[in-house]
Amino acid sequence: MIAVAVGYLWRHENRRIERELRQSFARQTFQTELGPISGAELKVVKMHQERSGLRRRDPVLELAFRGDPYGGDAFWYCVGPGPSYFLAIAMLQAGSGPVDVQWVVRPLTEARMRGALVGDRKATALAFGNAVEG
Repeated sequence: MIAVAVGYLWRHENRRIERELRQSFARQTFQTELGPISGAELKVVKMHQERSGLRRRDPVLELAFRGDPYGGDAFWYCVGPGPSYFLAIAMLQAGSGPVDVQWVVRPLTEARMRGALVGDRKATALAFGNAVEG
């Protein structure tokens, strides 16, 4: 019974952290050739997170509770109009209280975006065409 309760709490906490992370991303502003747009208007084609030595079963919680000053870093590769390409880095610290997210946004050239997505056919297709999302 305790394992079930712990599992439920982990899932609940995971959803809360992910929801707050996505909401924070949606509020960010990105400069494109067509002018500023919000994170909600971008297509995220790949997410990667740095993992610590402490392995938790849930990667979002692992990101949130890592023992470094930020709690964890997540790298989101995004495509906007123009087309425009971005690497959005979330520095995340979370616990049982509020989620603190600081974003660093770097514009990427098409060549750098392609280089970052090498080996990930799905993300490359989402970023540059020929993919069916879902």
